[in-house]
Amino acid sequence: MNTMLSVTLLTGTVMSVRLSIPVLYAALGGVISERAGIFNIALEGMMLAGAFFGYYGSLISGSPTVGLLLALAAGGLTGLLLAFTSVTLGVSQLVVGLGINILFMGLTGYLYRLISGGGLTAVATMYRNIRIPLLSDIPVLGEIFFSHNILVYIGILVVAVMSFYLYRTTSGLSLRSVGEHPLAAETAGINVYRVRYLATIVGGMLAAAGGAFLTLTQVSRFLENMVEGRGWIALTAVILGKRNPWGVFAASLLFGAANALSNQMQIIGIKLPYQITLMVPYVLTMVVLSGVVGKIRKPAATGKPYGK
Repeated sequence: MNTMLSVTLLTGTVMSVRLSIPVLYAALGGVISERAGIFNIALEGMMLAGAFFGYYGSLISGSPTVGLLLALAAGGLTGLLLAFTSVTLGVSQLVVGLGINILFMGLTGYLYRLISGGGLTAVATMYRNIRIPLLSDIPVLGEIFFSHNILVYIGILVVAVMSFYLYRTTSGLSLRSVGEHPLAAETAGINVYRVRYLATIVGGMLAAAGGAFLTLTQVSRFLENMVEGRGWIALTAVILGKRNPWGVFAASLLFGAANALSNQMQIIGIKLPYQITLMVPYVLTMVVLSGVVGKIRKPAATGKPYGK
């Protein structure tokens, strides 16, 4: 019994790490854009774009890397659309973000039906797990941290790089100043428009990478609306993590653990309807939001259009 419990806990922990990565990528995209003053509520749509184009690129080329690059391009273009409408045209960022979510929910479903012909789609090539020599042989820790696919390792690396960039570089300080006080930033010689454009495009690429993670490492095929609210959970992780990359990483792990718990409850046969177990991550999201919304300060200029 103890052995079975240990195996279940180990499996659940490994699953928690992997299930946190899609949310982590999207949340990091939200961090970089919000730090520059753009409230990116379009993370759900960007993840859907990344999931579909990542799958399609891998399917037609036989290479998951080509799929990932196509997903990043789709995310970058979507970020460019959000930047153009919100920065140049001054349209409400909330309205544009919701529009992008609705757009890709319909567009990806339509494109999926085109390539599938109404039947089952072909299976795309996925990334395989990479066991890091020596480190993966460490009992328990090796299985938890050093036996994942390349996108897991890259996601954690992005956390470290973004944290260093935001808090240890001059350009990172410039980006944060644009999100706090764009007029003062422009007075200091910072091009507010360029910073916001770049941040939103990078944010779109990161969110799309989170969507591509689903089709390139987990299911090898695209399903309509397969993101299933992870973009909204990523927004919650941004708030809970206080828009700090390491804080967002911890929040993403929390939601990954909740998702893994719902899966494990079904696997070990807990006598509950599966619909209830599927609710666990989303119930946790609402509980977290009810406790932190209004208590965590956001960048002062986030969501506000700026005119030179």
